[in-house]
Amino acid sequence: MTALAAKLHAAPWQGVFYITGGGASLISQLLEVPGASNTVLEATVPYAEKSLAQLLGKAPEQAVATNTARALAMTAFRRANVLADGKTFGFGASASLVTNREKKGQTRAHWAIQAAEFTHSFSLLLDAQQSRSAQEAKLTQAFWWCINWALLNPPKADADADLALESTAKIEIQSHIAQKQWQPLLQASPHTWCTGDHDGKLLLPGSFNPIHQGHEDMLKVAESITGLKGAFELTLRNADKPDIDFLSTAERLANIKHHDVWLTNLSNFSAKAAAFPGATFALGTDTLARIGQLKFYAGDAKRHEQALQALANLETKFLVFGRVNDDGDDFITFEDLDLPPVLMQLCQGVPVSQYRNDTSSSAIRSAARNKP
Repeated sequence: MTALAAKLHAAPWQGVFYITGGGASLISQLLEVPGASNTVLEATVPYAEKSLAQLLGKAPEQAVATNTARALAMTAFRRANVLADGKTFGFGASASLVTNREKKGQTRAHWAIQAAEFTHSFSLLLDAQQSRSAQEAKLTQAFWWCINWALLNPPKADADADLALESTAKIEIQSHIAQKQWQPLLQASPHTWCTGDHDGKLLLPGSFNPIHQGHEDMLKVAESITGLKGAFELTLRNADKPDIDFLSTAERLANIKHHDVWLTNLSNFSAKAAAFPGATFALGTDTLARIGQLKFYAGDAKRHEQALQALANLETKFLVFGRVNDDGDDFITFEDLDLPPVLMQLCQGVPVSQYRNDTSSSAIRSAARNKP
C-alpha cells in the first residue's frame, strides 16, 4: 500500500476521512508515508454511538449501512471544503468486524467517496471465520483498491459493477458521475438547474425520499388554486436534514415522472426566495412552522425579523397545506399555527376540503425497512 499512498500524496486530491467500526488502519497507512499532509486534511474515528450521531447531526437509522457510509462521506466532503480549496473529497466508512460480543448481522463493511464530480459507494461482505486482524487487513486492502479506482484511475462513466478483490470476495459498487450542470450544487455559491423549461413561479420543495401520491396531489391542488404550472424543487442542501448525494439525486429524479424538477443547493427559504423572486411555494404546516422558529436563525431575533421581511420584499408567497404532526395523532392546519405577523401575511391556507393526505415519506421508508 506504500506505493499507492505515495501516488495519492502526489496527486492534487485533499480529503477528510471518517471511519467507524473497522478499517481505521487506513489512516495510519496514509500518515506513515511521507507527503501525507498533501492529502489528509483531517481524520476522525467516531466510534461511540453518540460520536457518530453528533458528527452526522442525528443518529443514523443503522450504524453499519450504505446510507450511513454515504452520509459520512458527504459530511467529510463538506468538512474538506471548509479546510481547503481545489480538488477535495470525503471518505466515509462504517464496518462491522468480528467481536467478542454477540452480533446481530453479518460482518460487513460499507464505504463511500464523495467529491464535487461524483458519488461512489462500496460494500463488502467479510469472511466471518477470519480473525478481526485478518478482516481489518482485508478491509484496508479494499479501501486502497477503491481509492485507486476512484481518485487515481477514475472511471469515465457511471459504474454499476463489481470489483474483484480476490476470487472469494467482491466489492459491490454503486456510482454516479454527475453531469456538469449538477456539480456546482455541492458548492457554497447558490446554484439552480431545471430538468425542463419551467418558469420557477410555483414550486413544491421537498426531499422526496420517496415521492408519493401526497406530493403529486399537493402540486395538482396548488396549480388549481394559483393557475400556475408547478414544479418540484429538490435541494441537495437542507437546513435540518443531511445533504443529498448524486446517487440519491439520480434515484429521486428517476421516480418523478410527470413534472419538471428544479435541483438547487438553496438550504433555506431566504435563499430560495432570492433565487425565485415572486414565487409561490407550496408547503406543509410543519415546514412553515420551522420558517417561523427563531432557532433556525441561530436564536438571533433581529436576523429572524430581517429574513422574514426580505421574503416580503421579494413578494414571496406560501400556499400552506395541513400535515399530521410527528406523533401522528393530530392534523395541523394553517389556522393552528402561531406565526409572526409578517410571515402570516405571505400565506394562504388550503382548506382540508381541498386537500388532506396523511402519507409521509418517513413512514414509507420505515415500512420498507421492516419488511421481512
